[in-house]
Amino acid sequence: MPAAVPSATNLHLLSRYPIFTAAKTVWGYEIQATASIVTDQPPDPDRANVGATVIAGDYIGLNTILARNKKMLLSYTRDQLQKQIPYAFPAQSSAILISPDFQNDPDLLPALRQMAADGHTIALEWNAGVTPLPPLMELADVICLGAPDMAEELAKIPLAAKTVIVRNVTTREEVEQLQKLGVSLFQGRFFKTAEIIPGKKLSSHQNSRLQILRVIEAESPDLDQLAQTIQADVSLSYRLLTYLNSPTFGFMRKIDSIRQAIALLGWINVRNWLRAVLLADIAQGEEQTELLHLSLWRGKFLEQTVAGHDYWDFKPDEMFLLGMFSLLDAILGIPMADALAFLPLNDAQKKALRGESTTEYMPLLTLMLAFEDQGEDAPDRILMDLNLERETMQRLHREAGAWASSILEIGQGA
Repeated sequence: MPAAVPSATNLHLLSRYPIFTAAKTVWGYEIQATASIVTDQPPDPDRANVGATVIAGDYIGLNTILARNKKMLLSYTRDQLQKQIPYAFPAQSSAILISPDFQNDPDLLPALRQMAADGHTIALEWNAGVTPLPPLMELADVICLGAPDMAEELAKIPLAAKTVIVRNVTTREEVEQLQKLGVSLFQGRFFKTAEIIPGKKLSSHQNSRLQILRVIEAESPDLDQLAQTIQADVSLSYRLLTYLNSPTFGFMRKIDSIRQAIALLGWINVRNWLRAVLLADIAQGEEQTELLHLSLWRGKFLEQTVAGHDYWDFKPDEMFLLGMFSLLDAILGIPMADALAFLPLNDAQKKALRGESTTEYMPLLTLMLAFEDQGEDAPDRILMDLNLERETMQRLHREAGAWASSILEIGQGA
């Protein structure tokens, strides 16, 4: 399965953060920059912004966002705003995030006014110490608040004419409270929390996908039987063969059987593809799709962490599974204990997925969550306790996110 490989022409692996409506649909994504992952490459000031990096084609996952007609909330330098660089994107997908540093610059108003007239969304990064120019305030459609505790700032904003995004929303209760204040868009980890629906029954389709997951996770799989199981599922077999016959692989001859696919690509690679596709089939709705993206990101991050550090006894494959299944309760809307009944995991893995702190996996899971919630400012203490180098772990986390985006993009195209 192809992974995102950093190169001199792909210096930034950007992270996408979904922005949800109260109805759990995705309004758009904030694309946030990371530092260069090429350690011997000098910093390039012209590439220190997100917008230009995405325009240059360095963002894996861009095509999926555009195809789904979602907004991309992007920041730009002053010079790029002056030159109207956001026109590189379709207006319906473009949300231009204006830094507080530029909100009192009258020289930017003509360019911003023209882009707004042509359908681009103007968004203001709200700072309590900055009062935007009145004409800019009129142009802006969206106001971005950094955290729920900035809600008192809402009194200064004419909400009737503005859409408000609040970041770092951690619970669904906060979503409800913010809604009452007039907020309509939310970003943060609240969507990762399982919302258990009492008495919920899985659909026959979800059950069938979970059964196949159980089969492919067998410790010593019978490849002929597995090939027959996949071949019997018309949708799965068609998508796998389409995937393998795509230009991505460039096989000289057409692959026309599942057994041949397993022989050519290798069972491990086929299984990884099946894991992603089966979990995608189980996910229903935009919120679940984002949970799937995060699940694959987690799995790849844990897998690569263990693969690159040989002083743990964990197997990379089992760590991938832990990450991939860590949000299964939220995806299915059932308790984690019920979800785990479908999976061939050992007791220690099941305890870890239930959140029990006594398992040997907990330090790595804690590190994973720290990177998610605190980005590249993950606590030094955790890294020191695990004897891990910050730069290496930052790179692995970015690459894992890019890999998850690329896999979903390939899966949706098949």
